[in-house]
Amino acid sequence: MKRKIITKTYLRDVSKHEIKLFLDEDDYYICVKKLIKVDIPFIIANNLTVMDDNYYIFEVIPKFENYAMRLFLDENKKPLEYYFDICKNNGLTDDLVPYYDDLYLDITYLDGKINILDKDELDEALSINDITKEDYELVMNVKEKLLEEIKNKTNKLMNIDYNKYLF
Repeated sequence: MKRKIITKTYLRDVSKHEIKLFLDEDDYYICVKKLIKVDIPFIIANNLTVMDDNYYIFEVIPKFENYAMRLFLDENKKPLEYYFDICKNNGLTDDLVPYYDDLYLDITYLDGKINILDKDELDEALSINDITKEDYELVMNVKEKLLEEIKNKTNKLMNIDYNKYLF
């Protein structure tokens, strides 16, 4: 299990960016990253660029759920891909920066298609005791709940008006 600090995640090939945090929402924390200068554009399997100059990453960490959501947007603020990390703990660091403890399994939603990623990493983490059986069961339960919400378009984070947070 790896702790991910929201202001540091997904910035490896980004040389200039701006970040805004919104910590006062009732049910979640929001982080918006505007990628001003990307050294190497990030292109996913279907040749879709999800990170490039002037793109955005809209991230939401719910306070009372076991997942985090990331929405990649292009320079025109058009949604590209939703990415869900299933996690164990969500919270704030001592410096009031949101974090989550990643439990390996991820779900993406793009062009009406849902993909489940890193099941092999989850299984390996269980086999080497990096996570417990209870953690594994938590992941499976959260996965099923998320799949249902994504299919039915009822996931509350996907329905946030992200435009009011972008800059």
